[in-house]
Amino acid sequence: MNCIVRDRRDHWREAAACRGKPTIIFFPVSVLGVSANLERYKQAESICATCTVTQQCLEMMLVYESTDDKWGMYGGKTPAERRVIRDQRRRLL
Repeated sequence: MNCIVRDRRDHWREAAACRGKPTIIFFPVSVLGVSANLERYKQAESICATCTVTQQCLEMMLVYESTDDKWGMYGGKTPAERRVIRDQRRRLL
């Protein structure tokens, strides 16, 4: 018998507005060019704007990015926007 233990700290993902949407919207491919990527980020921002869990999403990625992932739209913020938030938080410490 297999027992799967789930970490319920991420249960908020079930309510995410992006759930079921094409990932290419949130993770633009650079070979498409800057304008195509910006257009996809705008699409992602509009989806995130309707989401009830953007703060949880953003906080999760701010923690993960301190070690690795710096791609895609999370919590309605681009990697560059999240970098600014992290830098501001570090200055407050």
